[in-house]
Amino acid sequence: MKKIFTFILIAMMGLAFSNCNHDETNGPEIILEEPEEGQPFTAGSAHGVHMEFDLKDESGLNQYKIDIHYGGGHVHSQALKTQSAAAAVDWSYQKTYDDAKGLKNHHVHVHSDSIPENATLGEYHLGISATDVHGNETTRYRTFTIVDYEVADED
Repeated sequence: MKKIFTFILIAMMGLAFSNCNHDETNGPEIILEEPEEGQPFTAGSAHGVHMEFDLKDESGLNQYKIDIHYGGGHVHSQALKTQSAAAAVDWSYQKTYDDAKGLKNHHVHVHSDSIPENATLGEYHLGISATDVHGNETTRYRTFTIVDYEVADED
């Protein structure tokens, strides 16, 4: 009986230590710096949406994805209500990057494609998803707006 108890105790300690050394339950950390929440971008901007963020994962990063799409919500600004619905297009941007593969820390500074002049004005959603080498994923979200007036490019 004592041998069985000792075996079970050793097995449990082995499992506990293996879980401490290899955490597969948490995805990468995403520290999203830009764009700021609610930041406006100009329809027709050749610079697109400026994004800057840091990725961190002790086990190693695999890839990250950027997804931008129209939020579809209502707007309150008079300036945003003047656009012809027939001419507007719900702009989107999706891209997957693998330049961080195997790194533990990665700084990203990227711009989306240019924003079309006829992009639907209003709220857009930005989603950044990152996976580590074990397939664990984390996603961070931010909203911004596309407007029909000139916004200074601070990049």
